[in-house]
Amino acid sequence: MTTTADVSRRQDLAAFLRARRNATRPEDVGLEREPGRHVPGLRREEVAALAGISTTWYTWIEQGREITVSPEALVQIARALNLTPRMVEYMSFLSRTTEPAVLDPSPVIPDAMRTLVQGHKESPAYVATARFDLLVWNDFVGEMFDYKPTKDPFELNVVWRFFHDPTRRRLYLDWEKAARMFVANFRHAFARYRDDPHFEDLLERLMRSEDFARLWERWDVLAPDENSAFMVRDRRRGVCELTPVHANLDTASGCYLAVFSCNQRS
Repeated sequence: MTTTADVSRRQDLAAFLRARRNATRPEDVGLEREPGRHVPGLRREEVAALAGISTTWYTWIEQGREITVSPEALVQIARALNLTPRMVEYMSFLSRTTEPAVLDPSPVIPDAMRTLVQGHKESPAYVATARFDLLVWNDFVGEMFDYKPTKDPFELNVVWRFFHDPTRRRLYLDWEKAARMFVANFRHAFARYRDDPHFEDLLERLMRSEDFARLWERWDVLAPDENSAFMVRDRRRGVCELTPVHANLDTASGCYLAVFSCNQRS
């Protein structure tokens, strides 16, 4: 039986593919650009040919029709559009080739992990849920990003704070670049937990931000372990370049550890 959630996922997959197709130039995939070409990206028939599938079948996928898309077809389309492995993973979440996950909002973090993170003095370090809620953090994070214990779960959500805390505009040197990163991270996570009410609630609140809503329409996808370095202004240390390293935690399902190298620039 087709559910509303199934229809929504197919529509998201269709919109994602249209966005990526329009963003891919012919020369990006080894095709020659004909003189006078006005199409912003690739044509559907070009993607289908590159993927080795029929134009009709690919068109149906982009139209969000009720068809089954195999993992092999997703890989072929991804190759045609030069998509990253994380984007392939994102499509698998939407096409139901991967079962949706369920968020544990209060996972148990082992004492040894808490001690390790809180005792790290050289740079920011924290443990967060798949929804980007901070669970454990060190003093470096508390000072630099102004996190403190609170009963309001959204105050400890990294993405919500970025778009709803006005101090973030000054904290990040390139706010727009960081904003695109956070939205792309959330889109990747949201697809995996698509039916989870905790994620739906957060998305509804995030969409109240005009900037988040604008960037949500870009259909960028990025997992936290793909994030690049970014610059922040710290009250005590001046301008710092933070380079993240992320690792999933087997001891707490869905949670991840983030540790940053911190290089002072001024």
